[in-house]
Amino acid sequence: MDTRVWCEFTSPKEVCRDYILELFKKYNVTLNYKLEYGHDSEDFFSMVEKYNEHKIPISIWATLSDEMGYWINEKNAHHFEEYSKELIDKFEERELKIKGLCIDLESPLSDIQNIVNPKRKIDSIATCAKFLTHNLNKKRFYTAKETLKNTVGDLRQRGYEAYATCIRYCYYDLKFNTEIMQNALEVPVFDIDWDKYNLMYYATMIRNELKKLKRVNVDYLIYHQVMHLKEKLKDKLAISVGVTNVGKLGNEPYYESMEEFEKDIGILKECGVEDFSLFSLDGILEEKKLEAFLTKMNTAKPCKPELCSRVIRNEVLAEMLLKLFNGYYKIIR
Repeated sequence: MDTRVWCEFTSPKEVCRDYILELFKKYNVTLNYKLEYGHDSEDFFSMVEKYNEHKIPISIWATLSDEMGYWINEKNAHHFEEYSKELIDKFEERELKIKGLCIDLESPLSDIQNIVNPKRKIDSIATCAKFLTHNLNKKRFYTAKETLKNTVGDLRQRGYEAYATCIRYCYYDLKFNTEIMQNALEVPVFDIDWDKYNLMYYATMIRNELKKLKRVNVDYLIYHQVMHLKEKLKDKLAISVGVTNVGKLGNEPYYESMEEFEKDIGILKECGVEDFSLFSLDGILEEKKLEAFLTKMNTAKPCKPELCSRVIRNEVLAEMLLKLFNGYYKIIR
């Protein structure tokens, strides 16, 4: 089993605490550490050096500035391509080893904020409409795709892993052989040869998102979708689980029960998932809590949720909508 832990806010010095290093070594954890554009420092490079000394693998979750969209998407793919080269150069100049880069493919920060934390009610409606109109530009999408392919090629040529992560809605493109969701979200994913395709199945957030749909069994929804992803992506599939702490948006619901977390890991193991990444270290910095989560990731037993017909029905409806929309998609440029 491959285990990773994301870290978004904790300082370089804090992630070098002795017990964190000991637990990561004990459970064979790779740290996915966020480095925002322009925020590298001597403390940061000293942290990487310390992880090298302890032979603990570390990947760099490279983000851009808020103004540039933060996460990677078609609007800033060219900036990220240059940023990734600069970063690798800096590590090689210092003779520091990293496993590779984590490429977090999500819509621009401003768009997500308009949906999740709108200043006005109309902001979320306008942004959703933008996804289905302005965003659907094949030329921009394909240009960004080629740019990201170049980024992967450069990383691979230099001996580094390209670990891509994206939100779970991209599943529908893989399931129904389209690119509509990716284009609407401005995130080319599946037509690029990433080393890993890491999809975000944050059960705490999905349950909150679908809480009004009381007859939808979220456990079975995750099982059903991840089973298909595993069939298609095989050993290139990775799943992000969580969350244990708020993220960039500041309002993400997180685990309140270890039993719930253990069950979620068990569902993924039932699907044959062997590559897990936990979001995030920031919420489990206390030693006993960190070890508890890492232990559950290792000891959780596979468990299959009960079939939910509503999940199957909703997917049939999603397929119908995508097929209907595909007629419009074919005629746009």
